[in-house]
Parts: sequence; structure tokens; C-alpha cells
Amino acid sequence: MKKPRIGLSGSHIVDTAGVCPGYRRAFVNHDYVQSVINAGGIPIMLPFTDDEEVAKDMIAAVDGLLLTGGHDVYPLHYGEEPLQGIEDVWPERDRFDFALLEEAQRRRLPIMGICRGHQIINVYHGGSLYQDLKYDDRCTLKHSQDQRPDLATHTVTLEGDSHLAQLLSTTSIVTNSFHHQTVRRVGEGLRVTGLAKDGTVEVMEGTEYPYLMTYQFHPEMMTATADFAKRIFEDFIQAARQ
Repeated sequence: MKKPRIGLSGSHIVDTAGVCPGYRRAFVNHDYVQSVINAGGIPIMLPFTDDEEVAKDMIAAVDGLLLTGGHDVYPLHYGEEPLQGIEDVWPERDRFDFALLEEAQRRRLPIMGICRGHQIINVYHGGSLYQDLKYDDRCTLKHSQDQRPDLATHTVTLEGDSHLAQLLSTTSIVTNSFHHQTVRRVGEGLRVTGLAKDGTVEVMEGTEYPYLMTYQFHPEMMTATADFAKRIFEDFIQAARQ
């Protein structure tokens, strides 16, 4: 059976020492790469470019798109001014991710968003974000854990008729958590299907799109230790085979 090619949206890292301080390197975290491989796919890094036409052309080479984590989403992209709790933003990468997403949706490719990717998809669809957890009066849980990446620290409750609940045959999972921004206004064509106990949006899915799943937590960090996370990736890879 053909192994589907999964595009992983790339970021960059800047050298702070060595012979080339300030030198930029394209990268994606290895957990994304290994999780795609273990689920039966071929990971393809889509390196950042400010040429949106080139970004769209990259999508022609893949069978599915995974929007990865990283910087805060630029608040002007959802009509807000920056509040004091916001951290590093990279508006050019937002536009890069929007271009990838636009072309992937035009081609009806399976799409997964994780952490920042979950937020980018929401903003692209007209939604908004809490720029920091402190601006959400409901938020009481610790969502930026100081623990090892694969450690599950809080519960996510799933809607019983959701794709994820049916995939996992459960309405409750325990996940890791590494974020300080969250979904506020839900974008068009998206449905919230998983919430933390304090009401934080943890899972969304497309209402009309063939395969669109977004996760605020990091299943790629848990695939080696948690069966539900492994199944999330296997489900995505299976969708990309079709």
C-alpha cells in the first residue's frame, strides 16, 4: 500500500552562538517526523518561505497537511490589537501557514492542526483567540506544564458523536498541555468536540470538510507512550491514503 506524503509546516531556529550567530535554520520538531513515520506516512518538511505562490506549490507534492506548533498568532490577523500577555509573533509565518491551508483545502487534502496549527486553522476560518490564558475568566487549569513532553496532565472530555470519540471509543482522554493561547470565537465550518474541564477548547473538527482535525494538546509528543495519540496519527495517515 502506498505510503502517503505528509507535509509538515516548517519553522526556523536562530543560532545564538557558534561561528554564525543570527543564522537561521529551517526545522520541524522530530516528534512530528517520527509520529508520521510510525503511523505509516512519509514526512516532508515544508520550509518557511515568504513567497506564497511557492508555499502553495509545495502542497502539490503532498497527500496531507499537518500544521505544527510555534509562535503566537499575530492578533491583527483576527482583528485585535496586541495585549500585554502576548509573546513572540511571526506574521510572515502566519501568512505562510494560511497559504498552505488555502491550497490544501482547495485540493481537499486531509488536514491536521496541532497547538499553533489548531489556532491558525481557527483564525483562518474567521475565529479569534485569547491572547493569553489570563484573559479567559473560565481558565483555572495549568495549560503550560513544566513536565516531560509525553506526560498526561489534564482531562479532555469529548462529544460522544464526534469523530475522535468514535475513533477512540471513549469520551475522555488525558493529555499533555503546552500553550498559553486558546480558541475564543470559533471559526466558521468548525465544531468544538473536546474541552478541558475548565472549558478550554482542546479539539475541533470540520463540519463540512472531508477530514479536518485540530488539537490544542500535543499528540505527537505522546505517540510512543499513549495509544490514543498513536491512533490519532494512524487515523490521519489513513485519511491521506484515500
